Amino acid sequence: MEVIQDKTKVAIAYVLKEKSGRILEEIPASHPFVYIHGYNNIIPGLEDGLAGRALGEKFSLDIPADIGYGPYRADLVIDVPKEELRDVGELWLGMELEMFQEEDMREFQLPDTADEFVDGINLDRDDEDENDGIYIVKEIYKDSVVVDGNHPFAGKDLIFEVEVVSIESPSITELETGYPDPEDEEFNNFDENFNPNNDRRWN
Repeated sequence: MEVIQDKTKVAIAYVLKEKSGRILEEIPASHPFVYIHGYNNIIPGLEDGLAGRALGEKFSLDIPADIGYGPYRADLVIDVPKEELRDVGELWLGMELEMFQEEDMREFQLPDTADEFVDGINLDRDDEDENDGIYIVKEIYKDSVVVDGNHPFAGKDLIFEVEVVSIESPSITELETGYPDPEDEEFNNFDENFNPNNDRRWN
């Protein structure tokens, strides 16, 4: 398969930059990022820009915040009493917490897996509890903690310099789930290099 289209399994290498030219992330062709095209599992500006691209093609995409990681939302920065976090245990700057919020209460806990972290990031969610998701500890005070549910790239206009490394037909499982199979070698390379502190969150 030579062109990216819906229901193709795609591997890309890329350099992600801010408009200023500062590099935010680099993913080499030897350890590419792998996804299934057409399932809305990566930011819309990138997925739209990849559609129709050919195997081996290299190109640059300008992606404004509104079709990237979304606007920066002040309402996702929350001052939380430490009492609410007593079940979490030790706290540190950069720590990720998952929040569940109901009408009269909210609860924080640690994400179980990296996949849960990726799936939980707050990016223009349309569900009823739109503030549920992953929050990063930004400041720690004597009696409270400031947590931020914004993606680290929220509000940023970005530039992706992309190379299409491979285009394949996905497996039946991949078509059903919309995600690469965990046993896939390239996907394992991606997962092995995933570090929440490096901010690679594609949802």
